[in-house]
Amino acid sequence: MKKTVSILMALMLCTVLAVTASAAAEPFRLYDGADLLTDAEESELSEKLDSVSEAYKVDLIIVTVDSLEGASADDVVQEVYDEAALGYGESRDGVMLLVAMTESEYRILSNGTLGAAAVDDEDIESIGNTVAESLGDGEYVTAFHAFIDECEYQINGEINGFPFDYTTNLLISLGVGIVAALIVTGVMKGQLKSVEKQFAAAEYTKQDSMQVTASTDLFLYSVVDRRKKESESSASSSGATRHVGGGKF
Repeated sequence: MKKTVSILMALMLCTVLAVTASAAAEPFRLYDGADLLTDAEESELSEKLDSVSEAYKVDLIIVTVDSLEGASADDVVQEVYDEAALGYGESRDGVMLLVAMTESEYRILSNGTLGAAAVDDEDIESIGNTVAESLGDGEYVTAFHAFIDECEYQINGEINGFPFDYTTNLLISLGVGIVAALIVTGVMKGQLKSVEKQFAAAEYTKQDSMQVTASTDLFLYSVVDRRKKESESSASSSGATRHVGGGKF
């Protein structure tokens, strides 16, 4: 019974959002059901959401509610996104932040070919930590601006490449280092004209200066290289077009 009530409440919330979206002249991207923002703040955030969303063809959406009414936050954020037909284009690319005040919970959902690729599970956790800190301090406008800025950074990086590609720069640095080392060692080798290659150590030992009375082989250690074999479930989840994550604030 409780599960049925939760689903009905989630669907009712979706209906409200869908009506609001259909009535709006512009695409629905901000719904402040918990009344956390002033009119001026709503206007400012709406303009920023529209600007970034249109620039990258990925909808950024913020939804606040007073309560989840016993429903699961994971279920609600997905029901809202689906029932209100949110997301940009055919693949419905978007990143949505849901904030529930009574439960002090937030959820972030990324969807679509570009949306889910730009903001994966790890990015959701990082963005969520930043957002949750401001939400916990009651700095709602700061939290919402941070959400937009962090999403824009990830989406822009996915499209145009990040400002600093650690892997590429590491490989370049290693390449330069190896070339420099070869040059230096080549010069040093060229200076050793008086040194001839020896195939045994006899030239460097004094006759009868050392006597070996016993010898043995001692096994010191072994190196085992293990690689994790991905299961079918983990492999399939890596290709998902939707990510959901969040927590308390």
